Amino acid sequence: MSLYSDKEPDAKPPVLANKVLSMLLPNRLLESVLGDLEEEFNILAKQNLKRANQWYWQQTLETSMIYLKKKLASVEMLGRLNFYLPLIMFITTAGLIVLLSILSDPTSISDTFWDELLQGKIHMALFSTHFWHNFWDILALAEWGMFIHFESFIISFFSIALLLHLYKEQQASIIKLAVSGYSLAFIPYIWAIIHIANYHFEANQIGPIVATGVLCLLYLLPPVSYIIHRKLKQLQAEHL
Repeated sequence: MSLYSDKEPDAKPPVLANKVLSMLLPNRLLESVLGDLEEEFNILAKQNLKRANQWYWQQTLETSMIYLKKKLASVEMLGRLNFYLPLIMFITTAGLIVLLSILSDPTSISDTFWDELLQGKIHMALFSTHFWHNFWDILALAEWGMFIHFESFIISFFSIALLLHLYKEQQASIIKLAVSGYSLAFIPYIWAIIHIANYHFEANQIGPIVATGVLCLLYLLPPVSYIIHRKLKQLQAEHL
């Protein structure tokens, strides 16, 4: 054997790469895929072990991405994401609304929070440890009146009507429905920030504008999640 050869007689495919494949590939395909990759790896390793390892990792990543996309696109995975993420966002949004209603000293959140509020950026509280450390205490101060806002209700009603129209379209895919639904939920809040940034409002005028955007998000998250859930069930029934 040449002194300059980096071939090893007992060369093995990278163990970590195999673990990654084991987690993502279906059991029915795992043995076959690993067998084919190892066979090619052994051929390459006889020429250059380093290149063989690089090739194996490249194949692992490419194969993993294919099956990762399939997992993420599966009805079961989409169903879990569509339940847990909106639930977390709903509870967090409720906390922000209560905070906006009871906050008397913005500097208690952070030294810069007053300036951020004047720009309509109530979401900056999410980056404050004070907000999270006291989150459940803040939420415990919630009153029904904090969550009732006529203008937000009207905006949400028309947004839901638009989403229902899209839902009834046979051509509307689950991805299109999800993107449209959650975009409609966030647009009022994004509009509120842009609107505040473009006009010079008094401090006491900013709260109602921000509240409209945040309350629309709160109102829209449950129905959007439910409509997407119905679409997922429909797709699941079609597959069965």
